Order: sequence, then C-alpha cells, then structure tokens
Amino acid sequence: MFNFVSQKCNFDMILFDCEKLRGMLSGFYAYTYELGRALLAESAVRTEPLGVYIPRQCEHLLPLDGVPRRYWHHLDKHFQPLGRDVRLFHASSQLTRYTPRSWRVPVLTTVHDLNFLHMTPDCGHREGLERRTDRAVRNATHIVTISDFSARDIISHYGIDPLRVTRIYNGVSRYAGPLQRPAGLPDRPFLLFLGRVTETKNVHVLPALLAGNDYTLVMAGPVDKIPVERDRVLEEAHRWGVGDRIVFLGPVQDAEKHYLYRHCEAFLFPSLCEGFGLPALEALQYGKPVFLSRRTSLPEIGGDCAFYFNDEFDPEGMRKEFSDGMAAFARGELSQEAIEAHIARFDWRQAAREYYDLYERLLR
Repeated sequence: MFNFVSQKCNFDMILFDCEKLRGMLSGFYAYTYELGRALLAESAVRTEPLGVYIPRQCEHLLPLDGVPRRYWHHLDKHFQPLGRDVRLFHASSQLTRYTPRSWRVPVLTTVHDLNFLHMTPDCGHREGLERRTDRAVRNATHIVTISDFSARDIISHYGIDPLRVTRIYNGVSRYAGPLQRPAGLPDRPFLLFLGRVTETKNVHVLPALLAGNDYTLVMAGPVDKIPVERDRVLEEAHRWGVGDRIVFLGPVQDAEKHYLYRHCEAFLFPSLCEGFGLPALEALQYGKPVFLSRRTSLPEIGGDCAFYFNDEFDPEGMRKEFSDGMAAFARGELSQEAIEAHIARFDWRQAAREYYDLYERLLR
C-alpha cells in the first residue's frame, strides 16, 4: 500500500487530482492550484464531499484543514490503491499517469488540448503526447475541455458522442502580490513573450517586429533541452540586424511575471498550439495591447480585444499588423470596459461551480 489518508473518512467522496502541483511554473500547476482552491471553497456549500489526491510536499499549497486526502506516490501509476470511499476521480490533465483503472470508479478527465494534431509530424513530443491522450480519452467516463476549440478537436478526432464532452473555461486570477523586477531585464522599452520557448510557440517569427524601431524583445520562460526554437530566434534576429535586442530571461516567478506584464509595451503570442492561452488574458488584465496568432483556441480567448498576425506570419505583414495595432490601441479603439467584460467570462469561481454541477450529474 503506497497511499495514506491524512484523516479517517467515513463517507464517499469526489477525489480531485492535484499531482500536477509538483510542476511549479507550468501551466498544469497553475490550473491545478487555481481550480483546486476554487473547488475547495465551492465544496463548503455542496453536499457531495471533496477530497484531494496530492503529493505530501505540496499539501501546504491548498487550504486543506479538515479535507480528506490521498497522498501521491510515484508507484501509484502501477497500483493506484484509491480505496472504497472514492466515488468519482477527477483527473486534472490528460497526461496524468495516475488515473485509476478500476471500472468501479468513474473518471472525469480534463483534456486541455489536442496539440499533437497541430504539430509537424517530425516533432519530437508528438508521439508521446498522442499516445497518452488517446489512453486518457479512451478511459474517461466524461471529458471536460477548456475551450470550444478543444472540444471540437476531441469530438472530431475521436468521433465520440458530444454528450460526453463539456466545455468549462479556465479562470484568470487577479494578482495582488508584490512585483519584482527580473534580473537581466534591460532598461529600455520592451515587447514581451511569456511561455516555454519551443517549436510550437513559433517565437522565431518575432524578431522581424524589431526592425525599424528601438524595442527589445524579452522572452520569459523555460527553453527546451534541445533549443531548436531558441537557435531559430537568434538566427532570425541576426538576419534582421537586431541580435543585440533579444533577451532570454528563463523561468520567472509570479512576482517577476506580473512585473513584466505591467511594464511591457505589448504582449506577443504567435503560438501554433494552444488549448486555452492564459498569458493572453493575463496581459489584457494589465491593459496591454495583445498580439496573437489565429491558430487553435487563441481567437476564442482573445476575442475582439486582441490583434492578430496573418496566417502565414509574413514578416512585412506582421510589422504592419503590429504597427496598426499599436496605433489603434493608442487611439483608444479598444475600450477598457469591453476588455473587462471579456475577461469576466473567465472566472475560477464560475469554473468551480460548473465542475461541481457536472460532478453531481455524473453521480446521479
């Protein structure tokens, strides 16, 4: 037996998977942290009790006083001893290795994206992502997606009944903590990209935007172990004569991330594969002009509050789109009221209510 319960449970419960809290600074971490806190608050006014499946070293991250829990162990992927008091398991990611295999435990799985469908065939991550997602979809009793785009992808690719799929948007949180200037940030106006520097983020198209102005391009986020995209960024920067205006900050903490949002001139996110695109909403919160690709879920998340690059990422066209967008933003063509109304659609408390409604429906 590899899991232990922190307190005696004499009732059946929903078990929310918090294993991804082990991955600090990842998108899965942020999702699990924010939704976990919202679900625990919602559980106080619901009749179906909620427990958590959580790494022991991460339990301080959530308000767990009086909350039943199962402690994660790396061998659980082989054994998964959930116990008889689990009525429903909510897997917080399609990539988890810890979903119960017992047919007696219904599984709700949040599938964040089918990004492998939009990767090039030779992408090194594609095969593993596809295999694990296929298994998750096959084993799920019900599936939640975080955008309408991802829902359409899943229904079309797997040919499953649309009634097995529910879309629940992620929320975007208001950051209230202190800000911290990241080490290595230049003292000059900068454009910001935030995310993993990998091929799917397509950031090598961005150095062209620096031609003809004095901006610096700041990239905050981890770089892949095999830095193909970073090298392409540097090649493009030298091609446009802006090699001295590219800054890779590496991973940043929350206080540094929000400093960057507050102080950038614009946020750039030309990603090719996004199940949701939270950084775009976070930048909009700070009243910044946001420039996105038209790929996957980003038009759904950015709506009419963002500007968009052409589908071919033609450098001349991108520079015009950027220039026109910055001018339109300066003229006030995007009202703050419209931006706030758009952001309000993405709320963690609302997400928790919708998840709990779904839990209760599945348990009837």
